[in-house]
Amino acid sequence: MPPVSQTIRVTVLFFGRLKDVAGHAEDSAEFSDAATIEQLFALYAARYPELAKYRSSVVASRNQEFAAWDTPLRSGDEVAFLPPVSGG
Repeated sequence: MPPVSQTIRVTVLFFGRLKDVAGHAEDSAEFSDAATIEQLFALYAARYPELAKYRSSVVASRNQEFAAWDTPLRSGDEVAFLPPVSGG
């Protein structure tokens, strides 16, 4: 019997310049199967191509803890994309 695909819904938060590029601070995404933070970012980079140029310096978090790009997502997760911080 093939595995049953499960719908995963996550909340996505954008901060700083990323919020400006995406045009909003919060969104939600739905996947039919397991996905990673990297795949989630790629989905948004396809929607908002300017996001892709920030990929190398963006930090991601899952449920308010810093997370690796290959972290698997679970339904109900909150993923935040944080731009590089500059200051003096």
